[in-house]
Amino acid sequence: MSVAWVGSQAVFLSDAIQHAAKLLASSRCPVISFDADVHGTRSVIALAEKLGAAYDHIRGRELLNEVALFTSHGGMFTTPGEVRRRADLIILVGDLPASHHELILSWASAQPDLAGKQSRRWFHLEGGEAVSGGKDAEGELSRQVKAVILSAEAASLGTAVALLRAELAGRRTATPITNLDSLKKALAEADFPVFVFSGNTEEPTSLAMLQGLVADLNRSKRASSLFLPSDDAAWGAVLTSVWMTGFPPRTGFPNGAPVYDPERWDIQRMLRDKEADLHLWISPGDEIPAKQGRIPLVALAHTASPVAGAAVTISIAAPGIDHDCVAYSSRTGTFRATRASAPSDRPAIAGIVRQLAQALPSGEAESC
Repeated sequence: MSVAWVGSQAVFLSDAIQHAAKLLASSRCPVISFDADVHGTRSVIALAEKLGAAYDHIRGRELLNEVALFTSHGGMFTTPGEVRRRADLIILVGDLPASHHELILSWASAQPDLAGKQSRRWFHLEGGEAVSGGKDAEGELSRQVKAVILSAEAASLGTAVALLRAELAGRRTATPITNLDSLKKALAEADFPVFVFSGNTEEPTSLAMLQGLVADLNRSKRASSLFLPSDDAAWGAVLTSVWMTGFPPRTGFPNGAPVYDPERWDIQRMLRDKEADLHLWISPGDEIPAKQGRIPLVALAHTASPVAGAAVTISIAAPGIDHDCVAYSSRTGTFRATRASAPSDRPAIAGIVRQLAQALPSGEAESC
């Protein structure tokens, strides 16, 4: 089976590496879109540094709100283990990705053995619009954990969070929240309430408002929140980028040092505005990169055929499927090793990217 192509012509992997390296070396402003495990992410960032390139996760726009919560606001956060063993009151906030429902249901089937009451109450604050997974899935989750529904007519999630914060602070609001008295009583009786949320909301201010609510509660009692990322693999890439450069994706190396700028290094904008002159796409997923005009595309994809419009295509392995990997897990709140579910001989992202870096000329590349 062929694993490398130049245009539509199958070639040896080494030839494809050399051709891609020549394109990268001749580029004055290359950009990298990627989706990778920990080792793949580390190799991508090292390559970006060598090229003077900018890099962003392929779900960069979805990650913006989640990243902004930590870079612009901060908050009070706990771990999944603490929630399972200590939280005697859990408030689900908005729509949570279906990938986290199993984790949440596992808390419902276990008692908080380190809590004083050895029992747990559930509430679910809903917005007027579904963001992920649909209302049916969210409704089923609420029913399974026997959550009391909190809602404010047709208010959006951001508005509902703001109304709830105001009500709990004793302020008058124009729109009532259902079952508010039940929540107030539960909060008064709880030893450790936790708000569980994801960053998949279209209203980034609601995340900051929620942290303000948690901070208000901490004036009189212990309370916290648990962040469940909309995509575990993407959040793992964010954390890997932070420990390597000090910054999340949407970072560039214009002068050799990392510079974080979520507007300047928006890869799709750079391609659209023709600021970039080469696009390196790296993803083991099903997404197909769209070629932007005459900007050359080098695609590292989980594919059995060349990517349409790509100058070079290299077939890569899917972490956790074709090979063992290290990836972020919301269940543990940290990284964990994952065994390959269907091992294959496809080359890993980290290995291919390292070969690209080694094939580059030794001189320093000009940066954007």
